[in-house]
Amino acid sequence: MQPARVPVSPADAMAMLHAALGHLSAADWTLLGSQAQGEVLAGLQGAQAGLTAAQAQVLAAFTAAGGYEPDGHGSAMQWMIHRTRITRGAARGAVGWERRLRRHVRVGAAMAAGAISESWGKDIATWTDPLPDPERDEADRILLEAAAGGLPSDELALLARTIEETWKARHPGPDDGNGDSGDEDGFEDRRLWLGTTFGGAGAVKGDLTAQCAAALQAIFDSLGKHLGPDDTRTVEQRQHDALADALARLIKAGLLPESAGQATLAQVLIPLSALRRDPRASEAEQAWIAAQAGQPGWINGTGAGAASCDARIATVVTGAVDWQAADAMTEVWINAHGLDRGKPCGCTCGGCTCAPPAPMDAEATARLRGTLLAMAADAMSGPGGLASYLRTRLLEAPYAAKSLPLDVSYSKDIPDHIRRAVILRDRHCAWPGGCHRPPGGCQVHHLIPRSKGGRTRLDNLGLFCDYHHLVCIHREGWTVALRPDGTFEAISPHGEVLRSHGPPTARAG
Repeated sequence: MQPARVPVSPADAMAMLHAALGHLSAADWTLLGSQAQGEVLAGLQGAQAGLTAAQAQVLAAFTAAGGYEPDGHGSAMQWMIHRTRITRGAARGAVGWERRLRRHVRVGAAMAAGAISESWGKDIATWTDPLPDPERDEADRILLEAAAGGLPSDELALLARTIEETWKARHPGPDDGNGDSGDEDGFEDRRLWLGTTFGGAGAVKGDLTAQCAAALQAIFDSLGKHLGPDDTRTVEQRQHDALADALARLIKAGLLPESAGQATLAQVLIPLSALRRDPRASEAEQAWIAAQAGQPGWINGTGAGAASCDARIATVVTGAVDWQAADAMTEVWINAHGLDRGKPCGCTCGGCTCAPPAPMDAEATARLRGTLLAMAADAMSGPGGLASYLRTRLLEAPYAAKSLPLDVSYSKDIPDHIRRAVILRDRHCAWPGGCHRPPGGCQVHHLIPRSKGGRTRLDNLGLFCDYHHLVCIHREGWTVALRPDGTFEAISPHGEVLRSHGPPTARAG
């Protein structure tokens, strides 16, 4: 038998792989005995594991280098769907293997060598995932050696459970009753910490009691479900969105004493100086806005657009006192009309011999400056002031709505009767392809945004859950249209089209 030829490049290896698979597919297996058939089946299982491991390695390098970006895709998963023509489920599986083998290097090496099947590799990785990094790698080594020694699958699972329980016994947690404090249920050790970055993003750390953990798990199970083939979120992302959904429902239900059930209010800050000169703010003003938007609780960009879609909008025209300008204005007034040049006797002939009054002291100057500032504020604020005049003429809806003192306006929100009509029509999330999230977990979306002239009326509104509204539409760039037959159509930025089958026929539940 001639020695196998070693490929000299990845392209050469791919050509040899295709040639080998073509040879196996073209063979007449009925002419071979069962022993040969069994050997090939066993070899194919090892080859499948090797293919999965190799794909994970290539995908990891491709993702790290951003290889999907030149083709205009936002992620490696989207690139695989559109360029390799596989389903979302298959792409999700490939990304899942890449992440799994990144955490389980030994498992990946064993699969690449054909020493363990793909299914057993997945089981071992799942069993050892709860362990921290060093212990996880050691547990993988023990289980792989046991599998190589012929240990069956059920006994392998028992060994993995024993390893995990042994580690837990050596590292008691706050809620397992193994500590020395006598706190058997871990209630005294409960804690939760929320940290926020300059941009408002957060990180949560803590230890939960069994009751709190069970409640949180119930939220994940109910609101973090996979919503269909178009739902490309990871498990962690779905759990994050489930928590955000639950918190939004709590606030909207009016169960927080401070909120009183108020809906979202989006405030748009507009520098007055930008309105006076040009719609495009100066570099300094933009830096100020960016600093304000970075404070906790403020949102901008895509997040602001998503939040304002189903929110009341308040427009606030801002301005700050420039004290140097105020002093200059006061000095100009004094020089032109102040007491230094006045005629106390009222003489108009120019021959007055009265002694001029003394110059204004600091206290009098300060009072005059305050009076001039108040008059300037009256000129710029109020329904007929300069700020309102510029805002209503330079900005479009909804930011040009009727104002409140001092020029704080509220645009017309979605009226309750129209909101109810949308709910009665759609009954649940109207995303094409099937999403049955009930109205309580949905938001009303303007199909044509209000910023682009979209009207708040029934044929321009749709009911969508948090994921399809905030993620798919406002972040991933999907557009949704309501067709004349009552069906919805969603189009991705890459041209993928989803269509619903028909208009609802039953009453809203």
